[in-house]
Amino acid sequence: MVTPPLVLRFVPALGATAVVGLVGATRPLGATARAIAIGCLVVSWGTAALLERRRVRSRATVVAAIGAVTAAGQVDAGLPYGAACAVLLLASFSSMRAARVAGSSTGGADARAPARSTLTALVLLAGVTAAVTASLVVGMPRVAARIEQRISAMLGVDGEEATAFSTTMVLGSTRGMLQSDAIVMRIEGPRPEYLRGAVYDRYAPPYWIMTEHGGRRHSVAAAGSRATATTHMALVRGAPEGNDMRWFLPAGACDLRVASGSVEIDAFGVARRARGDSPPTLSLRTGDCEVPPAPVLPPTPIDLDVPEAARRSLAPVAAGWTASAPTAQGKLEAISRELGRFEYSLAVPRTSGVDPVVDFVTVHRAGHCEMFASAMVLMARTQGIPARVVGGYRVTEVNPITGRAVVRDRDAHAWVEAWVDGAWRGWDPTPASESFGRGAGALDHAGDLVAIALERVVAALTALGLLGTAGVLAGVAAVLAGARWLGGRVRARRRRLRGAQTDDRPLPCFDRLTDALAGAGHARDESEPLEAFARRLATVDARWAGDASEALLGYARHRYGGLGDEASVVRSIERAARAVRAGSP
Repeated sequence: MVTPPLVLRFVPALGATAVVGLVGATRPLGATARAIAIGCLVVSWGTAALLERRRVRSRATVVAAIGAVTAAGQVDAGLPYGAACAVLLLASFSSMRAARVAGSSTGGADARAPARSTLTALVLLAGVTAAVTASLVVGMPRVAARIEQRISAMLGVDGEEATAFSTTMVLGSTRGMLQSDAIVMRIEGPRPEYLRGAVYDRYAPPYWIMTEHGGRRHSVAAAGSRATATTHMALVRGAPEGNDMRWFLPAGACDLRVASGSVEIDAFGVARRARGDSPPTLSLRTGDCEVPPAPVLPPTPIDLDVPEAARRSLAPVAAGWTASAPTAQGKLEAISRELGRFEYSLAVPRTSGVDPVVDFVTVHRAGHCEMFASAMVLMARTQGIPARVVGGYRVTEVNPITGRAVVRDRDAHAWVEAWVDGAWRGWDPTPASESFGRGAGALDHAGDLVAIALERVVAALTALGLLGTAGVLAGVAAVLAGARWLGGRVRARRRRLRGAQTDDRPLPCFDRLTDALAGAGHARDESEPLEAFARRLATVDARWAGDASEALLGYARHRYGGLGDEASVVRSIERAARAVRAGSP
């Protein structure tokens, strides 16, 4: 049997590693595409090193290699990527052909394709390769982007808006997040209850909008000492280079510390991440902060604005709820208390053509946190109290194994900040007992541990870079191939030892055949080789002579060469022994 050179096994994996490394060195790959590419490379190297059957091994290796190259093709790498893909496909299909030829038996035209057929196959292969490569170069960035979006949606990762919060919030837009278990961040140290991520001051149903003056940013120093910080936050998802990615900070945070040494804070006190904040971790301190990082914009006329249609419906209700409350504090308490009697629900139909907040207050009296916060803000404004909607997360889960707080998509929340006694103060009108679904269980905590382990592996591979990762994979493949070769040698040695142990103990059927031959007058001399005895029997003029000779030769091949199946050898000898006994005088 023809055995192809060992290097042919690793041609597809090696070529795919080179292509992915080329793309990664010239274009930044997204997190999902990078993870898929690395996973496919691992599969490609592993199948090349471990699988036994040549055809299955070659096909699996090529498929995984093409998967890695396809994942890397989400970026527009241009002609170098196309040329590399063409070379990879040609080399991969050539290695598959070599494996197919090696898997066939030798001896004639069946094992060697004619030169004309080979040339035709190469021409067709070149044409197919050119077509596939052209489609990869032209269409792969667009197709891969769609695939990444699908995978991100399946994993509960909806891109920047899922963790950054937008400057515009549509009422009901967080419903999908509230049903997702995807981890957003982990917190070590004292656990803040509310993390601010966005503030909205203008209501234009069904939208809440952060106006331009609230979005004005200025840079503040964030190079405090880790020793003075008490809380350490690590974002799990979201690209650090995003233009509108946020830190989620508690109100009154100070002594900030990030990798870049500074953060941008808008007029509403929401902090943005900088490009240099990688890894995305932040340390802070809360409580007894003499100087906050940046002052929050005091009320403006927008903070008292209510659309006229909503005012006509909500003002009478708010006036009735707050009739006995003479102060702003008392009015807010009354509004929050009355809203606490409403029902919390993620799926409530709204009356068509009616402001959703008005529908929430006057018709269905059920909704989720966005509705509770919006209703309180608008009703407070009708009573002359400046108020804004705040979007972020409420921290409720602590992993007892790690001791860290875990924030998930389902912890997304909206609450109220109202201007009382010369300061912005937080209010949460959503019923606390109903605002969150199921609590975290043992599976959630175990999944968090697995996620931490995977994140560390991905971080280590990312630090190595694609070329470094390729080197590690090549080393792993070499170790696996060496282990496989050593295992084969050990198994072969064991087979030889078992054969040596049984050499002195002939099969019982062999003794029966030699006894029958001796009874027929054809005994074997002790010094006569078994093959010579078989050839001598073949010259005997008897009907059983040929069968006996072939049976003895098959026995010799199996015993001394390890060839053939023992069961078939035994059946052949038994048939020959019966024939000799039947033909003996």
